[in-house]
Amino acid sequence: MEGRDTLSLLIIVAWLIVMIYLAHYALRVFGVLTYDETQLMPSNIEPIIVSNLVNKYIGTSNETTLVVVVKLDGNETVESRLSYVNNAVNAIDAPSISVMDLLTAYNSVYTIYNETISRFAMNVISNETPGIWSLYWRLNNDCSTILSLNREYYSRVFNITNNIESDLNATINYGQILYYETENYYLRNYPNASLTELFVLSTRKYMSEYGYSEYINVLANETLNKLEVAVGNEPTPYALATENITGILLTSYEEILQETYPGLNPVSNVTGYVYQSLINSNANATLLRIAILIGPNTNLNLLRLILIQEYTNATPPLLLPYMYQLTCNNNPSIVYSVIYELNRSVINVLVQEHPPPSMLDLPDNITQKFLNGTYTVAFITLPSSYEDTIYDLLTRKDWTYPVSTDVILYELERMVTSDVNIIDKTTSVLVFITMISMLGTLIGPVMSLIALGLTYLASLGLLYNWAIHFKLYYLTVYMIAPIIFGIGVDYSMLMLSRYLEERIRGHGKNEALRIVLSRVRPTILVSASVVGFGLGSFAISRYGYIQDIGIGFIIAVSLTITATAIILPEAMRLLGDGVLWPMGLRAKSVELRTAFLSRMARFAVDKPRTIVAIFLAITALALTYLILNIKITTDPVQVMPNTPAKVGLSLLLNYFRDYDYSTAYLVVYGNKSAALSLLNAIKGQDYVINAALSYNGSNMYIITATVNQQSLSDKLIPIYLGLREVANEVAREYGVKVLIGGSPADKYYFVLGFEREYYGLILYVMIAINIAILTIYMRSIMIPLRLVATVLMSITWSLALTIYVFQGLLGVMTYWLLPVILISLLLSVGTDYDLFIISRFREEINNGLSDKDAIVKSIEVTGPVVTGAALVLAMAFASLALSSIYILKQVALAVASSVIIDSFIVRPLLVPAIIVLLGKWNWWPFYSTTMINAVKNEPLSPESRQR
Repeated sequence: MEGRDTLSLLIIVAWLIVMIYLAHYALRVFGVLTYDETQLMPSNIEPIIVSNLVNKYIGTSNETTLVVVVKLDGNETVESRLSYVNNAVNAIDAPSISVMDLLTAYNSVYTIYNETISRFAMNVISNETPGIWSLYWRLNNDCSTILSLNREYYSRVFNITNNIESDLNATINYGQILYYETENYYLRNYPNASLTELFVLSTRKYMSEYGYSEYINVLANETLNKLEVAVGNEPTPYALATENITGILLTSYEEILQETYPGLNPVSNVTGYVYQSLINSNANATLLRIAILIGPNTNLNLLRLILIQEYTNATPPLLLPYMYQLTCNNNPSIVYSVIYELNRSVINVLVQEHPPPSMLDLPDNITQKFLNGTYTVAFITLPSSYEDTIYDLLTRKDWTYPVSTDVILYELERMVTSDVNIIDKTTSVLVFITMISMLGTLIGPVMSLIALGLTYLASLGLLYNWAIHFKLYYLTVYMIAPIIFGIGVDYSMLMLSRYLEERIRGHGKNEALRIVLSRVRPTILVSASVVGFGLGSFAISRYGYIQDIGIGFIIAVSLTITATAIILPEAMRLLGDGVLWPMGLRAKSVELRTAFLSRMARFAVDKPRTIVAIFLAITALALTYLILNIKITTDPVQVMPNTPAKVGLSLLLNYFRDYDYSTAYLVVYGNKSAALSLLNAIKGQDYVINAALSYNGSNMYIITATVNQQSLSDKLIPIYLGLREVANEVAREYGVKVLIGGSPADKYYFVLGFEREYYGLILYVMIAINIAILTIYMRSIMIPLRLVATVLMSITWSLALTIYVFQGLLGVMTYWLLPVILISLLLSVGTDYDLFIISRFREEINNGLSDKDAIVKSIEVTGPVVTGAALVLAMAFASLALSSIYILKQVALAVASSVIIDSFIVRPLLVPAIIVLLGKWNWWPFYSTTMINAVKNEPLSPESRQR
């Protein structure tokens, strides 16, 4: 055995090295989490496509607006409190941070100010618009003319240069052939030779070598004529030799060029010749010089700069910054962009020269008119990365409430980060105490918790390495701890308790461990497969934040099963009965057979129909209560405690309703008439504050609409549906495509898009995986179907209880992810207890017991383990109730109560009742005589009781 012990030790050491290496990354994961679900949306869905278009054609500001609600209670003056806000802003060492105004929200003075600024800017733009169009057309007409002249000029230069060079080469080649024929033909055949025949032969030879050339025909005729004038057609060889034939050829070459390009003199002055010919064709001399200056490669930037210089003196100063955009841009939509930018610039200049009227500048009688007597507001612009700094400064006073979506998410992040330490520590302590109480030993629980603690830290380390390459959703980290400790403790307790049971029966250490490995480990592996594949099915989602949770579950379950099914048995092999220290076999003082559970199971098998009827009645009542009372919210603010931002948001809704707004974008592909029609239709909707055409392209138009709900509100979903209805009407009328983005679309796809995917696909995949794995392991399809049905029953009860507590007693709405989390966890993790019981039930059936005897014995023997494991899992999730966020509190109550109901009520009562009623059909369609006892309804025999 020494060799086997050495192998066990090596396995444990190797595992420890890997776990410790991964664990040293664990704490880093909290710095790379993503709290905004919209950052993890699929790239091909409507709001993300629109967001990309908006960023490309309109751009998004890197600034955010923070609304600060200031309470006025008479202890300090209005001026002093608003001065504190202003001083807090000035204390921040950040670019572009300022107090926009200190006015009560949208009071009439501020409205008049905005209208005046907008009207003045509109007048300026109206006056400048004709000039912008005129400048655009003049610049682009000149640009077009210059580019045309540039192409014409350099084309001619290149063509003439190429022709001159080509003709010169042809002349030289022809001269060489002519000299060759003079020697071979004329000198040898004289006096029977003639110049005409000499040139005919030379021309033929040239054509055969270089191809046909009209130029050579003309050159040959010109040169022949000149020679005949000089020496006749049949000169003596001496007379012919004394003539400068090369010179005559070149003279003919130049004469031909002069005929082709009149005025080209000297031949090398091609550029001057082309320039003059274009001038003679009425080309504008200035534009022609610019065309030549930008070179044969057409340097467009140089052209723009030259044209801008040419037009600078004649352009109004207001338009000078936009000349580069207008120049050489053959797209009239750029004019609309310039007009839009100019309008914004004019407004910015006007606001800087004439700042908004401060409430402190108004007469007292007017100031009091706009104050409601309790609150006023201040508006701060700041870079989006400075929310935490300004937040800490402002919230030092209990009468300031900073509000924005970023601040709300920042508060959520702070709460989650601060809660996790308390939750993890509490979970560990509760789990440890429960394990010791149930097992009556110390070393086993300590060893298990150390292994699971390392598993948890290693899981965080793996998730960190995932997060640095991909975004990681924050709930992923906080969901894996209960899973690891929940199922890990289940599996550890099942192994340790079975080892103790076999040792008490008299088996040796090795035999007891062999029984654990042969009978318990397969059950654990099946259970882990159900949990891992079931919860891991989240990874098939298109939504990144759900994929992350699925990946986290897969990692957690994989490492947990390694720790419990491989490392724990190896440790038990090394320690033997040491895992039962200090009680050893005396741990039997913690009774392995629970009389109360036994009586429950006995009652269930004796009165199965009554039990089933009672459970169905309670389930029907719980389901009815759910349907009538459940109120779902998708707004995380509704399930947060009363933080400063939440209080401030409530005050805005009550006193300054017009500041509860967000932005929607509508992209129209098609004609401008469709875009304008949609714009007018949107303006007529009662939820739209204002709307404008923000981008006017050649075939795409972007409408920006401000809607009267903040970006996390539930009411954005009906707003999206309203916008979609209006958009569809315009799309049908004009035959165009319309996309919707912004806050309403983000909310709609984030909630309803995922719900359709979960309830339409993922849930069925999860159930199918559970049934398939359990059917293969149990060799029955009825047991998995019954298991799923009973788990859903437990879920219904616990969800009804959670809604009663939070909605009925505390007035907190139910967060929309609660049913998803509850169903997913219980369908996966909830199978453990049933699997433990049914595995032992099948084992007792194989030992020859009847169904009644076998199920009661299984409940009796596994009862303490199941109830203990359930208490551990319930404690693991119950610790989430320590969080300050109601989202996690709801998960804590729902999961913990469901586990308790499932293990303390459903498993010892309903499961035995259903098994007795089904009889042999429990094992359908794989039942066999070796699995089913012939006597089904006998009372427990004395032998069975003794066992």
